[in-house]
Amino acid sequence: MEEVGKDEYAQGRKFESKTKECEKMTYVTTLNQFVNRRMYDTSEAVEYAEFGALTAIAVLVPLLLGQPQLLVGSAVNFMLVMAAINVRGWKKILPLIVLPSVAAVAGGFLFGPFTIFLVYIVPFIWVGNAILVFVFKYLYVTKGKNYAITLLIAAGLKAGFLFATALLLINLSILPLIFAMAMGVMQIVTAIVGGFLAFPVNLAYHKYMG
Repeated sequence: MEEVGKDEYAQGRKFESKTKECEKMTYVTTLNQFVNRRMYDTSEAVEYAEFGALTAIAVLVPLLLGQPQLLVGSAVNFMLVMAAINVRGWKKILPLIVLPSVAAVAGGFLFGPFTIFLVYIVPFIWVGNAILVFVFKYLYVTKGKNYAITLLIAAGLKAGFLFATALLLINLSILPLIFAMAMGVMQIVTAIVGGFLAFPVNLAYHKYMG
């Protein structure tokens, strides 16, 4: 009887382990399906051309242009919104999330002598960019919510996260006070402007490919 009880216990543990593994696989599959969603079905050539253009914006604008933040940030957020709408797959989306801040640090122009302090907040900028992209992809692309409402929610969440992070790092004397404005009001302004610039492009997609 004791051996039977042990066998039943072992089988139960195996079943529980398989169940958890299946749940994990289901979650990963669902997440990948979400990331692979896009608004418009284009040819592979158009898809790669679009990704190349967005990558160029992500790298060249912060690296070569550098200032002012309103222009650079708006261009980067335009790129992020377009990525949310019509770029699919982790291998394409993640570089677009990461590259702008890396290019800004490498360029050394955005905050003049304070640009070096970007190093401390770069990982949080990646999270902020991811918030904008995936909230937009979820609400607008997946759920079909209103474009303007989606933009306001995504921009507000990104700006709120970055402003809270900047305040914390400023209070810890890690960042200078200049970053309070740069990671607060300017973030929501540039996100909204970038989304506004992406809207006519989205309309053009809808007209010719929708």
